[in-house]
Amino acid sequence: MPPSENDHDATPTTYPAPELDPTLGAPAVEDEPESRPGGLPLYVWVILAVALAIPIGLGWGEGAKALEIVPNLIMRALTALAAPLVVLAILHAIVSNDIRGKQGGMMMFLYLINTLVAMLIGLGLSNLIKPGLGAALGDPGATQTVAKKTVTELITELIPRSIGEAFATNNIAQLVVLTLALGIGLVKIRDAHRLAGKESFQTVIDLLSIGFELLMKVLLWVVALVPLAVLGIVASRVGQKEGMQVFASLIWLILVVVLGLACQVSWYLLQMAVFARMSPVRFLGGAADVMANTFSTASTAATIPITLKSLGRMGVTRQSSQLCACIGTNFNNDGTALYQATAALFMAQALGYTLSLSDQIVVVLTTLVASIGAGGIPSGSFVTMPLIFAAVRLPADKIPILLTIDWFLDRCRTTSNVLGDMTVAVLLDKLVPPRSEPIEP
Repeated sequence: MPPSENDHDATPTTYPAPELDPTLGAPAVEDEPESRPGGLPLYVWVILAVALAIPIGLGWGEGAKALEIVPNLIMRALTALAAPLVVLAILHAIVSNDIRGKQGGMMMFLYLINTLVAMLIGLGLSNLIKPGLGAALGDPGATQTVAKKTVTELITELIPRSIGEAFATNNIAQLVVLTLALGIGLVKIRDAHRLAGKESFQTVIDLLSIGFELLMKVLLWVVALVPLAVLGIVASRVGQKEGMQVFASLIWLILVVVLGLACQVSWYLLQMAVFARMSPVRFLGGAADVMANTFSTASTAATIPITLKSLGRMGVTRQSSQLCACIGTNFNNDGTALYQATAALFMAQALGYTLSLSDQIVVVLTTLVASIGAGGIPSGSFVTMPLIFAAVRLPADKIPILLTIDWFLDRCRTTSNVLGDMTVAVLLDKLVPPRSEPIEP
């Protein structure tokens, strides 16, 4: 919704204006056929792959280890796509959104706090419950310690020797530094062009959008092959001695993630009660339709129209609700961050690695950035997982084992993401109220 001349400097706006629903102002959401190979949802293919992999692994025995080549190839493709996808996603989010003023600053502050709380919850529960112990994903009897780095080394490595090095090594810290520098520079150029009345900068935004859409299209082709990766990794693990132990550990991982998300939702309700003076019962009642739709679709973007209607019924202004619902898709992914941090620690425990406190701080920082970059990426949580693993030198070739349960946890964490967007919208409306009218329910 275009801003008026009076509130341009006081409230964040989005440039260029996305294609809006005529009644709600929500971006149009297109269904991607690549995410439904053969007309079936991807999670159905994953479940079928697991059901097929177990008898293959039991029947083939140790020979099923040869099937690991399939997940290895798919993970190499995902790793190759992850870095440029994250860079383009963050660049596009920075350049196409003009987040200014008290409302914009408060929104980003709340996003940061909620995401940090989510990761601390995930890491805290993982250290307490240790879901990865006994998974036997590493070599028998092997205990490894990730190589530690000094503060000086960590700071020095923030600056790559070359742009190619950051991409070649999937060093997300270096990628973030480069992306932020480019993004800030582009924003300065954009603002200068607008003051001069030029429209040529729109070409840059269009190129970023096209580049991102191109890589997304290729990514969807790779994601459609994920069931094959699941079949390969599950069959190879089942064929080995004590191979079924990993599935018992995955159950513990599910419990840890779901418990963590429940704690995160409790944190949202606490914020509602303390800062927004809104009854948690009223908030959950107003978000019931949103939670049901998000859990069924596992898509934040597809739920935006329902989210906007629900916030309108709560009395939240159109400006606050549309701002948080639309921009939150990119910048606010608390549930995803919680899951990724938990998954990293789970895998370290399963492989016999020891992650020190400093290593876990690195996981927090890289997960924070990766969760932002994964906002607009389908299956972004596991697409960006190799970047997080690379930050603490965990091998990425075992990530496909997580895909056996990802279809369920994806729905849980996406629901948490949307509840986080709604929480920030309500808080923003109370703490920094804009001059706007509530959305008509």
